Amino acid sequence: MVDVRTRAVPTRWQGLGKALPVLWGVYTGSGSTPYRVCVDLAAGSAKCTCPSRRFPCKHAVGLQELDIPDALPPAWVEEWTARRATRELDSSPEAVARRARAREKTADRRAAAMSSGIEGLRDWLLDVASAGVASLPGRPASWWQAFTARMIDAQVPGVAAAVAEIQEIVARSGPRWTSDVADRLGGLHLLCHVQPRSRLGVTIPEETVKASPGITDRWVALLRLETDDGRVRTVRQWCWGRQTGRWVVAIRHSAVGAPVPLLPHGQESSALVHPYPGSDRVALGELEGSRTPDPVPAPPTWRASLATLEPMLMADPWLRLVPLGCASVRLHGTVLADTSGHGLPVRDDGGLDMALALTGGAPFDAWGLWDGHALRLGAVAVDGTLEVVS
Repeated sequence: MVDVRTRAVPTRWQGLGKALPVLWGVYTGSGSTPYRVCVDLAAGSAKCTCPSRRFPCKHAVGLQELDIPDALPPAWVEEWTARRATRELDSSPEAVARRARAREKTADRRAAAMSSGIEGLRDWLLDVASAGVASLPGRPASWWQAFTARMIDAQVPGVAAAVAEIQEIVARSGPRWTSDVADRLGGLHLLCHVQPRSRLGVTIPEETVKASPGITDRWVALLRLETDDGRVRTVRQWCWGRQTGRWVVAIRHSAVGAPVPLLPHGQESSALVHPYPGSDRVALGELEGSRTPDPVPAPPTWRASLATLEPMLMADPWLRLVPLGCASVRLHGTVLADTSGHGLPVRDDGGLDMALALTGGAPFDAWGLWDGHALRLGAVAVDGTLEVVS
């Protein structure tokens, strides 16, 4: 069984390229012959020379996670797309019915696999509850890996990622690890009952998202977080809409090098964005232009700022990082205190160091990412001038 982390390692992929809506690449797996992988995002179709009976196979799913350069399709890709185009030209009632049956069969297979995955998750949660959270540090790596691989096979990679996060929390230990793990387990229990497709990890092609209605606004890219899981580097931006007053998240991935943010960071951009279903994530439609942002209003107190999170958390109870802002704060020890004297803990990192260097200890407006424990400072403003600090 191939592990998802192994599949997405860039060095195992050769000849990566895209000519939207088609992606392709050659994957060096355990077999003697590399696998040719091709995905048509618009049609939701994929082809891989591996022996897997699953559709889409693991390699087709992994290919879509990579940041792929534009290129001219090689002969084998052109041959595949030509064969598909020939089949699509057949508009006879029999051919239309045959394609409809094939799509229905594929959807039924995936639904059955996902249902099996959710049942497996319920059994896993029962096992953890029976043994107790304190038993998790004693679980071998193979126990974690077997279950995450099972979730990948069941086509619920979102569950696999959530379990991998729990494993990481257990490995890090620390004074709050038991409460953090219990919180994540509770989220997985809720996931079993609600089953939102976005949290299960169902992939929606970007071209499909862009075909849906969009939101035009002046988006201020205020907060950013870059992560690297050893296979793919990811940059996330939290952007505030000046006219709508809503926060959206722009995500870019890269298998090689640092990913380029979707919107110019620290700038105010007039853009059309398209929301992903059931998510605050967006795809970029049209970018008209960017400039230095106008002053961004911040809530007067932390209490008022925290109150704004209610609709976001009701829409997505699994959010782990949420944007917060507050006007006229000062640093007192490890706390950013507002004018009412209430404060939130702040991470002692480069963002805080830069903020203090820019403000010289004077009160400043602060924006950051709140994880329930501490604020990761991302932007500050003094006299209305916005400065990105991380």
